[in-house]
Amino acid sequence: MRNRLSSFFHHSTVLVLRLFLGGMFVYASLHKLSDPVAFSKIIYGYKILPAFTINLFAIVLPGIELIAGIFLVLGFLCRGSALVISLCLWVFIVALTYNLMRGIEFDCGCFSFAHTKPGAAADLLVRDLVFFAMALRILFARRYACSLDWLFGLEKWGN
Repeated sequence: MRNRLSSFFHHSTVLVLRLFLGGMFVYASLHKLSDPVAFSKIIYGYKILPAFTINLFAIVLPGIELIAGIFLVLGFLCRGSALVISLCLWVFIVALTYNLMRGIEFDCGCFSFAHTKPGAAADLLVRDLVFFAMALRILFARRYACSLDWLFGLEKWGN
């Protein structure tokens, strides 16, 4: 009985994390897709990428976030989707850390293009570290409950 309860808790936790993180990435991508010019200005504010890559990055990144988020919510290619989201979060963490070390304050552009208050970058870094831990938990889960992977036989169901 204890093993079944543990298995249920594991599957439920991973399912909740999948839905939350996938939904969050879908939501975060929508305003970026609706206004790529404003998002490119945000990317420019990071002062990391060469100027000729900013527009391409502003167009491609939200699409990647959207697809990975939808796939994670649906449970389709869960491991790959969690890997993509983990890599995105790692890039965000490195960019935030790098700019915090340089003393540069900027808007992250994660969920809106509104100006953030001074000192918000440290809060964003902590938030992204928590999201990164969630993504890693999903990535290294043994099985995915309520997923298209299981339905299509891409993931074998068991304990």
